Amino acid sequence: MRQHSVPLFLVLVVSFVFGPDTLAMSSASANSTDDSIPDEIENITVTASRTPALLQETGSSVTIIKRQEIVQRGAINLAELLREVPGLAVSQQGAMGSITQIRVRGAEANQVLVLIDGIEANDVAQGSEFNFAHMLTSQIQRVEIVRGPQSALWGSDALAGVINVITSPAGDQQSDTRLSIESGSFGTVNASGGALLRHSNGAIRISAERLDTQGTNIARQGTEEDGYRNTTLALSGQWHTPGEANLTWSVRSTDTSTEYDAIDYVLTGLPTDADYETDSEQLYGRVSLAFGDSEALQHRLSAFTSRTENINRTPPAEAAISRGTRAHLSYQTDYTWDRHVVTGVIELESEDYEQRGAATPFGDPNKNLSADTRSLATEYRYNGDRVDYSFSLRYDANEAFDDAATWRLTGAWHASDQTSLFGSVGKSVKNPTFTERFGFFDTFTGNPGLAPEHSLGWELGIRHALPDHVGQLQLGWFSVKLDDEINGFVFDSALGGFTAKNAAGQSDRQGVELQLALAINDWITTRAQYTWLDATEQAPAGNSLTEVRRPEHTASIGLDLSLGATTLAASLLYTGSQEDDFFPPFPPFQSRVTLPARTVVNLSLIHDMGTGLALTARVDNLFDKRYEDVYGFVAPGVGAYAGVRLAF
Repeated sequence: MRQHSVPLFLVLVVSFVFGPDTLAMSSASANSTDDSIPDEIENITVTASRTPALLQETGSSVTIIKRQEIVQRGAINLAELLREVPGLAVSQQGAMGSITQIRVRGAEANQVLVLIDGIEANDVAQGSEFNFAHMLTSQIQRVEIVRGPQSALWGSDALAGVINVITSPAGDQQSDTRLSIESGSFGTVNASGGALLRHSNGAIRISAERLDTQGTNIARQGTEEDGYRNTTLALSGQWHTPGEANLTWSVRSTDTSTEYDAIDYVLTGLPTDADYETDSEQLYGRVSLAFGDSEALQHRLSAFTSRTENINRTPPAEAAISRGTRAHLSYQTDYTWDRHVVTGVIELESEDYEQRGAATPFGDPNKNLSADTRSLATEYRYNGDRVDYSFSLRYDANEAFDDAATWRLTGAWHASDQTSLFGSVGKSVKNPTFTERFGFFDTFTGNPGLAPEHSLGWELGIRHALPDHVGQLQLGWFSVKLDDEINGFVFDSALGGFTAKNAAGQSDRQGVELQLALAINDWITTRAQYTWLDATEQAPAGNSLTEVRRPEHTASIGLDLSLGATTLAASLLYTGSQEDDFFPPFPPFQSRVTLPARTVVNLSLIHDMGTGLALTARVDNLFDKRYEDVYGFVAPGVGAYAGVRLAF
């Protein structure tokens, strides 16, 4: 009989004492053993269900990146970490800070929901996508990636999955202060600092980070470098009230400035040097109150808001400004008895979009738009000795579209203490964005008649723990059918430009994911992943066409060496060939190109000097591989960096 490592009621009690994010924390630093968190807590996910669940009890593919791994790999931003996650494809438009998209299992970038400390971070003003370039890693405690249809749990943006970033304080961490600074290639300086202050009734975390780089030249011709600056400030905390309630809150602000090039619309259709710049601001805030009359019945009332502003400066033209605001209110109740958990959710959400710019002969871009959504959701979970399963159902009433019902069924069967079979099936929905429906300045014409996208997807997998707890192997097979896929780059000769349309036929996405973690001995650990993906859409001629920026093969191998006070991490990242769209300034105005395969090697080193002091060094793109994630946008070459970290 399989034994649970933590009784379910204890998981829920810990969740509501310290807040659900607490269960998702990992150790605060690779250089400190005092902050370690028990394995039971490390193996709990707060994203694959509306209540905390043990990983082996979930029927979905979940990858967790812990704090120690983040520190060891040395990546500056979240996108670099996600390159080693199966099923994910990263597309970065050249230099550091440029637009960076993540596609999950062949889905579009706006079909994955990004949460930051429980706040929906998808940018209303940027096509409901999240720019992963702006999420720096110094304060990230844990990242959870759940792949597969998740709309029944998390709503429209979660059609293909959820990426949950957790930075708030953990219940088991001690008060501390941490400082770091790093400098190196391309005129890069990255400095951060943070303090966790614990008191008798809770904790407060304050942090700041500043990244400044002169950047690199992303164009195939020219010499101009495109720089980037990022200032991020965050404040979060929790307070345990005398009445056994738990109040958690967070505020996060990110200000960035990104230089970028123009497109040569006359001769090449490719990037060309220009003095262009985008100034962006993201502001997030959340407050949540958890309370209950007993261990069996718990309640959570939460509210969050996000506000983004993007100012594109393309002299001599007037600046183009887009702003987005999201306000969200939710109530969740959980009832637990024996092995059963029933959850009910009520959500109210309002989105506002604002666009400002100079009027042209093509029209007036100034507009104010809004949309409201009311949602009801429920989840039932059963946790047995050999079988675990769940069923989720959600109903969304959206004022702009027909009401939508989504659902998800998951299950896990434990053949032995080492081997489990898991699977899920679900229906998801993605609503058209403001820009797809109403256009973006004079460069893109909207289509207000767009219908929501709908998908039906399933996955089957096996998890196997290797003998003596030295590692785990996971293999999964998935398939998704997408109806009414929105093509946002359709050239309409009648309009004389590009617009969005629902594609005829069905888009198919299927693939295989393999993931291995192995501790060879006390000082050598390795990790590996491989993904095979086949993502196609139906072309106007009726034939199947491979979707762009979805490599058929991706793989990575990581090796971590612990040599006394020194830790060395090496990563080999392989991205297979992939197709992209090219828009030349001459007929046919749209064509397909192939981006060749490439292999990139990264190294990171940490040497512990004792008394909280550590020296760091890393090399990105060790062999100076020249490649493009997006056609025409050249990625940075080899970069070397060194720094120091101090912990009190």
